[in-house]
Amino acid sequence: MKTKTTLLFLSILLISTLKLSGQSYSTNETDSQGIKPYTQNPWYWQYQGEPLVLIGGSDDDNLFPWTGKQLTDHLDLLISSGGNYLRNTMSDRDEGNVFAFKKINEDSYDLNQWNDEYWRRLVFFLDETSKRGIIVQLTLWDIFDINSSGRWGNHPWNPKNNINMQPGTWKDSRDFFATVNNNAQTELSFQKKFIDKLLSVTLKYDNVLYNINNESSEESDWGNYWALYLKELANKSLKRIYITNMQLSAANAIRHYMTYPAIFDFVDISQNNQDSKGGRGKAHWDNLMFLREKIASLGPVPLNNVKIYGATDGGLNYSAGSETEAMDRFWRDIIGGCASARFHRPSVPNKPWGSGLNERVQTNLKVMNMLLEKLDIVSCTPHNDLLSPNVSVPSTMEAYVTANIGQQYAIYFP
Repeated sequence: MKTKTTLLFLSILLISTLKLSGQSYSTNETDSQGIKPYTQNPWYWQYQGEPLVLIGGSDDDNLFPWTGKQLTDHLDLLISSGGNYLRNTMSDRDEGNVFAFKKINEDSYDLNQWNDEYWRRLVFFLDETSKRGIIVQLTLWDIFDINSSGRWGNHPWNPKNNINMQPGTWKDSRDFFATVNNNAQTELSFQKKFIDKLLSVTLKYDNVLYNINNESSEESDWGNYWALYLKELANKSLKRIYITNMQLSAANAIRHYMTYPAIFDFVDISQNNQDSKGGRGKAHWDNLMFLREKIASLGPVPLNNVKIYGATDGGLNYSAGSETEAMDRFWRDIIGGCASARFHRPSVPNKPWGSGLNERVQTNLKVMNMLLEKLDIVSCTPHNDLLSPNVSVPSTMEAYVTANIGQQYAIYFP
């Protein structure tokens, strides 16, 4: 591992004329400890009064159902690799997961009663991440939990599987995600009850960021409604929280935020990190710079990447891209001024979407920390305009620059 780390570090050139020594940062005393945009540079986050870049990877998207040493060992591995950032969907579709609702007989659940084990696992997860200073980006709704016949057929949300709703009230996941637009108050009340319970747990923690949907393609009203509802609950608890709504494309994510900047607080542009909806190589960087320029027109907010796609260099998933490209995207995202970068969950059979927290990811996280120990990146800005070759170079040659002009420069060579 040491040899690999050393070799990888050779691809980063850091030029510094500033000696870093005990820099201090001003904080907002009214809410200085929780995760929030960095007061001196809102492109980034701060936590416990200090700016930090969020980086990570994990072997599942919903770690909260994990219990005991399975969870704590994985969190310790993330920390030992230099990571501080996790994705957690409130999903219940994997083997060993449990549902949020109480099962009252062989075939039925009661949406008005809770399965205590589900919530105990969430509390344990948040306790352990908070203890380690790990930031959790929590996703409320994930269409992939209920979008197939098998998952919908067995889920408590399906009216045929609960005692609270008339059969056929929701025929499928499309009906489930249409309650806001249809003003279906009775059905919406059950969704609100779940969110009420969820927030009664999560608002006790200061290391949680909120995302409404995974890869949303719903009407704007759906995401807007839940963002405002979360803020209402948080306000009642005298808590300030930060919310996004991940879209099915990075451009849509930017557009959605720019349309509703009073509702949302940051943007997740994860879909730029795959071949089919984003780009590879220079195209990936150019997309990122374009998205950043659009946001800058309104004023900076953190750009998060809770998913970086790409796994198996054999090319088994052309939509996600290769694992080598995933590593390059990780570096381009951070050099390009993003607030977070996390490697997507590892592959499932025939669907290699990501790398999780494998050895290669661990190496990259460690090396990123080596760079950030020397580079005051929150004072830097992407600056590829500084590159000017004096001789012609192949079109495939890449280099990416971030700089605090006159003080520090970092150049990444893939």
